[in-house]
Amino acid sequence: MDVKELLYLEIDQLGIDYIKTKIKENILNSEAIIKQILERCTKSRGAQNLSHSDYVSLAEALTHYLLAITITPSQRKININNTEVSILVPGASGLKNGGDEVIIIQFLKGKKVEYEHTVSDLLKIQLTIENIWLVSYFPLVDQFPLKNFVIDSAPIGTKEFAQPFSKLMIQINDFLNRINYAGFRII
Repeated sequence: MDVKELLYLEIDQLGIDYIKTKIKENILNSEAIIKQILERCTKSRGAQNLSHSDYVSLAEALTHYLLAITITPSQRKININNTEVSILVPGASGLKNGGDEVIIIQFLKGKKVEYEHTVSDLLKIQLTIENIWLVSYFPLVDQFPLKNFVIDSAPIGTKEFAQPFSKLMIQINDFLNRINYAGFRII
């Protein structure tokens, strides 16, 4: 079973309306929803052999889904200066003004060497280092002093920049509030 098929099967079983209602009630509910969906996918018969890369793909698909249902402004899978950026919030146009009002969320699925190359390319695109957020299976903050959302949050410990992936939507919402984003969104 494909990772996206697995995700949407679990979303359907949990209930699309339930997910939308809980998150619309309070963005803080997104943390529990994300944990619940990932846990359901992990326990599913089809998830017995998920690799770390599969988990990152699952997290990326889940993030795309949550951004869509919350009508959060974003651009996905956009190519900037020959670098594929996973997600930009709210969009690429803000990069022209120095990037203070744009976050790049990059899902890292490859090998360590690829991470270094990708991060180097992202630093050329986004000049505001605090606005580059990495999503990975394990913490990468020892390699890169960037905000890192970690899928396997057990090894986070006291790492300064790392936090559980389940907090991603809350942090996106906080960012949009901080920049006083005035566009349409339901969270």
